[in-house]
Amino acid sequence: MRKKAAFALLFTFAFVLTGCMNDVAELYEGHAYDTGVFSENYYSTWNDSLKNSVAPVAKTYEVTAANSFQIEQDSDFAQLWSPDGFADGKAEPYYSYFADTPHEDAGYGYGPSNNLIAVDDAFARGFLSRLYDGRIHCDGITYAQTRVQIDGSGYGTLFPKEMMSYRYFALSLRGADESSNYDFAMDVNINLTFYVYNYDIALYVPYLFQMKNFPIMTNSGGRTTIVGFYFAGVMGADVNLIRRASGMSITFSLEGDYEDYTIDREDTTEGKEHFALMLYEVLLPKSTWN
Repeated sequence: MRKKAAFALLFTFAFVLTGCMNDVAELYEGHAYDTGVFSENYYSTWNDSLKNSVAPVAKTYEVTAANSFQIEQDSDFAQLWSPDGFADGKAEPYYSYFADTPHEDAGYGYGPSNNLIAVDDAFARGFLSRLYDGRIHCDGITYAQTRVQIDGSGYGTLFPKEMMSYRYFALSLRGADESSNYDFAMDVNINLTFYVYNYDIALYVPYLFQMKNFPIMTNSGGRTTIVGFYFAGVMGADVNLIRRASGMSITFSLEGDYEDYTIDREDTTEGKEHFALMLYEVLLPKSTWN
């Protein structure tokens, strides 16, 4: 009986892992961003408008442990505001962190229940569509088994539509490098910026959210962390300022020196620029778009 159960589990794992890899293969034609060489796989594309037609930052908001949430297991969904966060499984219904479909016996899959493609199918097209499809984790370890790998310079993109209403932001991610250390946390400062186009000045006006000193699981065998915040909880009376946002960017830096975290590297000449954030999902649950 145990052998049958073990075989079934192994088969399921192989199926899920293959599925993750196939998903990425569809996105990265010709093995782009999946070369097998860590330092060659960074995605750092910025829309030209977000490089050349941007006003000074209009306002900066600090996202801290006190006004944010961090989710790594089912019980953590209790951090979400009611009725967004289902309980810890003691009552139905509840969110399942690892469920890859919206409705499973284990509960509602959080990612598939809240992804942007389900909100508006305009997000189903383009390179970054894999950040909008609801897969918040993958059983792979590095390279192809992630959605988008970024360095500190990050990426900037325009949305297919303007964001008309919004409740909270969440990002599923993990850290990765080429050291021999596994399953440890890196403290990361994440800069999330939303851009609202101002027709009077013909520029995109940035609103910056600084997520400071967030511990991110690194070299974790595919396990991910969801970090996020409620706009009303961070912006207060300013919450309507990012209405009609039409773009977003993500950059990051490490809190402290890279050497504070790991010095047992395979290549001591690489330096800290080869630490990456592996992004799996960008979530704006209950948002509307026009």
